[in-house]
Amino acid sequence: MSPRGEAPAARPAALFIAGDLPWPADGGGRIATLRNLEALAERYDTDLVALADPAVRLDLGYLEARCRRVVVVEHPFTFGRHRTRQLAEAALSLFSTNPYRLAKFRSRRLQGAIRDLRASTNYDLVHYDQFGVVPYWQPGLPTTHACHNVESDVYRLATRATRNPIRRLWTWQEAAKLRRAEGRFLPRFDEVFVLAAEDALLLRRRGVERTTQLPMPAPTPRPRAEPPPDAIVLTLGTMSWFGVEDGLLWFHDQVWPRIRAREPRAEWHLVGPNAGPSIRRLDGIDGIHVRGYVDDLSPVLGATRVAVVPLHIAGGIRMKLLDLLAAGVPSVSTSVGARGLGFADGEGCFRRDEPDAYADAVVRLLHDDAVWLETVRRGQRYVLDHHTESAFCHALDAGIRSAIRHHESRKAQT
Repeated sequence: MSPRGEAPAARPAALFIAGDLPWPADGGGRIATLRNLEALAERYDTDLVALADPAVRLDLGYLEARCRRVVVVEHPFTFGRHRTRQLAEAALSLFSTNPYRLAKFRSRRLQGAIRDLRASTNYDLVHYDQFGVVPYWQPGLPTTHACHNVESDVYRLATRATRNPIRRLWTWQEAAKLRRAEGRFLPRFDEVFVLAAEDALLLRRRGVERTTQLPMPAPTPRPRAEPPPDAIVLTLGTMSWFGVEDGLLWFHDQVWPRIRAREPRAEWHLVGPNAGPSIRRLDGIDGIHVRGYVDDLSPVLGATRVAVVPLHIAGGIRMKLLDLLAAGVPSVSTSVGARGLGFADGEGCFRRDEPDAYADAVVRLLHDDAVWLETVRRGQRYVLDHHTESAFCHALDAGIRSAIRHHESRKAQT
């Protein structure tokens, strides 16, 4: 009860629509979605409706403890577990004006679940998280969208990176269709949240003027007194997306032999779910261990000397890289892999694009304790200065206020 004996005012209500159930938070996209959901649930009575892979056992306890309702719609959208279906979907997209990145998330059951929730509940805000759910936009309420990546730019990079002429043609066509889809769908939202300043500039070219950059919060840094003794190199995160697979194979072919030539004790541990056949076949060869999903990452991070983020196709920011900086694990990344993060070279991570320079940076961190400690210290300082919970919440609140103002302004004009 309030001090005067009055019943407390009811909290506003929000509907959170996610293209992927954000639990377990085992990949960068899920981590970003979960951060957004947790923050919104602190401000609103939040109903979550999300797609989930039917091949994965659901564990809803964490989400149900934070949301008023959790509605799960099973849909086989993941490439790693439904390769045949998704390859067929990608092939069919060649003859469609709609991009594959939207077609794979098309679900009548999700559309029906959203319709039923909106018909039965007076929401104050509807939030759409990840690009796959933007076609489900409906008018009538303030709407926000979390744009994790500018998808057309990701596929533009894929066109440049791939050597396969069929894949190059497909990614070029997909990039063009995504540019049109971004220009058609995203301006409908009252506010679009982006993770990187570069993405706001790209979206402006698509006619998206209302953007707010969210500095995603990193975990609280954990001090590291000394480097681990073993020469363990780590790759962390889900491996189902073709851009990740492309980067891992480049690292294996171009960089890993150079590292092993200078440090024969080095081991490369690949930790994360959904590795495809081309990655799984590396297990047990030349010090490589494909470990799959690991429940408790603390021992893994504690034993890791260097992490690598060898991506040539990516957008947004790398949530896992932020986690590594906070955990005190120095990293080496390509420029694309560190995209959207404003740290100086050596502030927890070194940016290297050429194989020789990449291998040099990894070997230096494997051998030089002083460099290792200084890199960790600077990375954790960067996290504390730029990726705190308070900075994230301040930006989120400002974006929500902007969305509500724009919705009211648009409603007044009609």
